[in-house]
Amino acid sequence: MASIYTTVDIDVDIEIDEFVDSCSTRDIENLLKYLSNQGYLSKFGVPDETKMTSQEEKFVEKLTSLSQKYHQMSVDDIDTLENLFNKYI
Repeated sequence: MASIYTTVDIDVDIEIDEFVDSCSTRDIENLLKYLSNQGYLSKFGVPDETKMTSQEEKFVEKLTSLSQKYHQMSVDDIDTLENLFNKYI
């Protein structure tokens, strides 16, 4: 008898809290690593945009954009940013 194999795409609507609640600790760690690798998380955490002013939101957006331009910066630019970082952190 002949066998036929196929794939089926299924679209399931799952609430995010249901998904996370069903994950193991290892699954959540893997999810966090994935989100970090994709640029959604940083070692400083995720800013709570609901508590930010519009000026703070613009500032975070600018810093995020700037962080993606590292390889285009001069040594002096990087030193300037390092000095600012060290001054406030």
